[in-house]
Formats: sequence, structure tokens, C-alpha cells
Amino acid sequence: MAASRMLSRNQLISALWFFVLGATNSFATSVKTPHVEAEIISRYAAVQPGQPIEAGLRLKIIDHWHTYWRNPGDSGLPTKMTWTLPSGVTAGPIEWPYPKKLPLGPLMNFGYDGEVLHLVTLQTPGTLKAGQNIALTAKAEWLVCSDVCIPESADLAISLPVVASKPLPDARWTSAFRNARDALPGMLNGWEAKATVENNQATLALKPPPGENLASAEFSFYPLREEIIANAGKQISSKTADTLRITIPLAEPINLTLATLDGVLVNDSGWGKAHAGKAVAISAPVTFVKITSTLSGGNASLATGAKNGSNDAGELGLAIALLFAFIGGLILNLMPCVFPVLGIKIMSFVQHAEGAQKRLKQQGFAFLGGVVISFWILAGLMIALRAAGESIGWGFQLQSPVFVTLLAILFLLMALNLSGVFEFGMRLQSAAGSLHLESNRGNLMDAFLSGVLATIIATPCSAPFMGAALGYTLAQPAYVSFLVFTAVALGMAAPVLVLSLFPGWLRHLPRPGAWMDTFKQFMAFPLFATVAWLAWVLGSQQGNDGIGLLLIGLVIIAFGAWLYGHWQLKNPVRALLTAISMALIGVVIAWPGTAPGQVAHGAGAAITADAWIPFSKQKVAELRSQGRAVFIDFTATWCITCQVNKRIALNQQEVLKRFEEMKIVRMKADWTVKDPAITEALAEFGRNGVPLYVYYPARGEPVLLPEVLTPSIVLSAIALPGAASTVK
Repeated sequence: MAASRMLSRNQLISALWFFVLGATNSFATSVKTPHVEAEIISRYAAVQPGQPIEAGLRLKIIDHWHTYWRNPGDSGLPTKMTWTLPSGVTAGPIEWPYPKKLPLGPLMNFGYDGEVLHLVTLQTPGTLKAGQNIALTAKAEWLVCSDVCIPESADLAISLPVVASKPLPDARWTSAFRNARDALPGMLNGWEAKATVENNQATLALKPPPGENLASAEFSFYPLREEIIANAGKQISSKTADTLRITIPLAEPINLTLATLDGVLVNDSGWGKAHAGKAVAISAPVTFVKITSTLSGGNASLATGAKNGSNDAGELGLAIALLFAFIGGLILNLMPCVFPVLGIKIMSFVQHAEGAQKRLKQQGFAFLGGVVISFWILAGLMIALRAAGESIGWGFQLQSPVFVTLLAILFLLMALNLSGVFEFGMRLQSAAGSLHLESNRGNLMDAFLSGVLATIIATPCSAPFMGAALGYTLAQPAYVSFLVFTAVALGMAAPVLVLSLFPGWLRHLPRPGAWMDTFKQFMAFPLFATVAWLAWVLGSQQGNDGIGLLLIGLVIIAFGAWLYGHWQLKNPVRALLTAISMALIGVVIAWPGTAPGQVAHGAGAAITADAWIPFSKQKVAELRSQGRAVFIDFTATWCITCQVNKRIALNQQEVLKRFEEMKIVRMKADWTVKDPAITEALAEFGRNGVPLYVYYPARGEPVLLPEVLTPSIVLSAIALPGAASTVK
């Protein structure tokens, strides 16, 4: 009997407890983070089968912090919910109350502070049974920011009883749901809306129906899509007798595919008879009137003259590409491995400036021919390989360990020859610039080969201006590629050609003498340095074993060259056979095997604060979706400019410190070995060679940096608010 009474008492307590929970909605979980209190609430205390549930994600944010609207503005991330629901229950999208502007330095964000309710309507099936409970769970994620931003999340749940008749509202949340409904954008029935884009601004014109009159002309427009307007730009409102106008600055580059301007228009004074709230939804068809300038990138593909069929933009592009190609070719002469070729050739001109001016001119044109023809062959080879489906770009031959090995052997022999270790036939230094002009025919061939050799050893380098010029050829016909490559060749050959045509300028250099032989020997050291650099390049492709075998092979080849020089006058046949034998042995030993491969470019690479991670397009997209800034270094071990930039800019303490402070993910796209994914990524930026430096802000278009960096250039680029631009 006591047990029976105890059971009845427990049942009574359970029934009362269930009634209290069902009536007060206390089955809801509430989660408190350091900055936000979050919970799912329901407008009604119960659920009726087949009827919608009016729920909401309630966020109570501490003072001086905020969360974000569906379009967060220049930075931030919108709040999102991932539902786990019983069978037959479906959740609609978040209904967003209109936001407020949240300025942050030069940026403008859109979001909420204080308390915000994100409404969600859930549909229930008619098969629900009265007396049962229905559990609704969701994972809510938001970014809460003040001076810093912190991503937060919570697993939330609410359990509601099912009742047969219409349930009563939950009195605790009546005002919260009413305020949230009032903050949702309404519709302007009967109003006409249109937008006109002129230059870098849009004018939104609203014409009310007869009888409507607004006292205020102060409006704020919030676009639904990101990167459409200049969020921090000043919006100017005006009103005439029958039209409201809002002038809105647009983001660069102008989105020329924009068909409608969609967003929320807020008027703090209300909309009169049209809508009781302060915000209305706008979708205005866009008309483009005049676009005078847009920055490169993004969707800005329509130039000013394109609308009337003019080709001025295309011709201007080719003209600039040719100019940049010529300047880049000039600068190539200053590269460490090219400079000895230029220096020895000029010293040859110094020695024979008097009495051989005709031969000098002929040699100048022969050198030009060697450079131009070599560039034509290179252009043709690149075009043919691309047509065959290969992903290649400027400097592609240095991606081959075999080519690197052979080039190292060639440079070693040239350096030994310049050092006086041996003399051979027309001499390898003749290929770098003959010091003798006795045989005009032979020396014309020397000059031609000098141009060929200069081209071969110049291709690993991408001088300033060259990247954009060569990248221009990617989407152009074959003849345009040949024109651009010809301009590079003319720039590279220009110093030698000019001095051959105007030998009087050589008088400004010291007169011929013993110093020239010393200078020739001195020129061997840049070539020795180039051999060391090529060994390093091979190491990145083949590992330490590859470097070791190359060095052993080079030592054997150098020994053979010394024996040749020692015996070539006493016993030429013995000297030649010995040199060939030693060279073959050295080449066999140095010949590269199968490369061990580089670190895979995976999307799952770990991110650390002090290291570069491998490039991956998927990883870039993932990081950007998380609101992370990314800096990409498109580089290669064989790219001299790349290595210089690392030492003078990217690896400087002030730059590294700023990367860490801003939590910028650093990504290396290593093109040392052929990688089609990197080649494709370069092409997307209009480039076909390295170096290329790309900064993705947390929000906005990528920023392209120059090919030659300084710490100030990098720091200025990553300080930009994210507008599409090219740092000069």
C-alpha cells in the first residue's frame, strides 16, 4: 500500500513537472559563451500537428561586441544554423532582421549588437500525435567581434509538446517575436524601382504610387550580395516631388554582369502607408550608362569602348605588353648568369673598336639573330606543348632535372674556360663573347651562339614587367605570342646591338690592356656561382643524393677539362680522348634519376603560425569561406628573382611578425617541378611564369603584388581593406 501511494505520488509529480515544462517551454537549452548567450526559442508553448513552428535563434551579445548579418560587409561571417530534425520536420532559411552599420577603421561591416532574434519557420507533418514531445536540435555558429573576432558555436535544443488544438503563445517571448517581425524587410507594393550605374556609382531611384509621401530622405542601403557596393562609401539621399534617389558608391572592380541591385533599404522615419517597419526589400533592374574605368580582375571585363565595337582596348593591351616585354628583356641582362655573357661580348668590342667597325656591326646583328631565333623557337615550343595539352609556362625547361644537370655542366665548362684551365677550338668563351676577330665567318657564328646561350640561361629569370607581358600571351593568338617574345628578345639584345652600331660609345670604357684578361677570368666566378645555384635547384627536385651525384660528376668533368688543358698542346689527340672519356663518365654519374617528388599540394595540410603550407586551390577556397586571409607565393627554386624577394622582403622579421599578428595564412606554390595545378592557377591570374605574389584579404578581391618586392610593398598590400587593386 505504501508502495502504491509512493507510485501515485511520483506519477503526480511527473505529471505536474511535464505540464510545467510544456507550458513554459523549459525544455529549451541555453548555452553561454564568454561573449554570447544563445538559445532556440519558440513563439508558442506547444506544437499542433501539420502547423508551422515559429522558432528563432536568440543571441544576447555582451556590450561592445557584435555578430553579423547575411552580408557581413567588408569582413566577418554570417551566423548559420545546421538542424537535426525528426522525420517529416523541415526547417526554412534564417529570416534576417535588418542590420546596423558597424564601422571598423576604414572598413564597414553590417551586423547586430545587444540582442538579436534570427527567425526560422519549421514545418511539421500532420502525423504527429498529441501527447508526444518533438525535439528540435541545431548547431549554431557565429562570429562575434570587437577589436578582435572569435568564432563561437553551440549545440542547442528545444523540446515541445504536441497538442491537438491551437497552442497558446509563450508569454516570455511575445515581445521578442513581435520586434523581430517588425525588423524584417517588408515589400513596397506599387512602387517603381530602378538603378542606373554610371562610372563608379549606382543611383537607386524609387517612385511611390500616387498619394504616398515621405517626410524623410535619409536612407541606408544594405546589399544582399558581397563586393557589390563600397560598403564604407558615403550614400547620398535626395527627394523630389515624386522620386526618391540614393547614390551609392560601387566596389571596384565594377560588376558589369549585375542585372539587379538587390538589398534592404532602411528609413529610420518609416515608410508611411507602404510599410509599418523601417526596412523594405529592394530589387531594382540595373542599366549601365557609362563606365570609364575599372580595376583589373573580378567580373570587370567590359572596357569603355567595347560597347560601340571599338578595338582600342585590345590594341592598347598589346602595345603595353610589347613595351613591358622590351623593358623586361633589357633587365634580363643584369641577371647573374646572363651578365658574364654580356660582359665578355662588350670586352670583345672594346678590344676591336678601332679598325673593325664593320665586323662589330655584323657581330651585333648576329648576336641579335641568335637571341631572336632562340626566343622564337622557345615561343613555338611553348605554343605547341600547350596545344598538345601540356601545362607549361616561362622557364618550364628548368623544371626538368636533366636540363638543370646539363646546364650545370655547360656553365662549369664555360667557367673553367674563362679561368684559363683549357682552350678549346673556337673556345667556349667565344659562345659568351669572342675576344678574337680574325675570322669574320667564325666570329659571326660565335656571336650567334652567344645570343643562343644568353637566351638559354636567361629563361629561368622573370624580370620586372615580364610577368604581365608574357601572361598577356596566354589568351592571345599565336602571332601575338611571337610578337611579345620578339619584344623580349629585342630588349635583351639591345645593349650589344647598340654598342655594335655605335662603337664610339666604347671610348668611355678603359682602353684595351692586360686588365681584359683579368676581367675575363673574373667573369668565371658568376658562372661558378650559377653552377652552385643549379646544384641547389637540382637538390629541390632530386634531394641530397641528387646534389651529391651532380657534384661528383662535375668534379670528374673538371678534372678531365684540366687534363685537356695540360695536354692539348703536347698531345692534342690524347687530350681530346681523355676529355671526352672523363666527360662521359661525369655525365653518367651526374645524370638524374627518378625525382623523389615534392611535398604534396594537399588540402589537408596543417596550418601553423610560423610556416608556409603547400598551395591548394581547395584549401584557399576553404580558408576564404572561414574568413581567413591568405598570402600565396608562386615561386620556384630556379627563379632568381623569387629567391631575392624571399631574402629582402618575405623573410624579414617585420613582415613575418605582421603576418602572424594578422593571422594571415602563408601558402607556397612551388613550381620548381612541373605542377599543372600551379600552372593553371598562374594562368587564372594572367601569368605564365614566376614570381607571382597574391594576397587574398579576408573579404574582397585578390591583390597582385609586383614581381620585385620590398618589405614596405608587402606591408602596404596586406594593410589594404580588400578592394581589388594592383600594388605599385
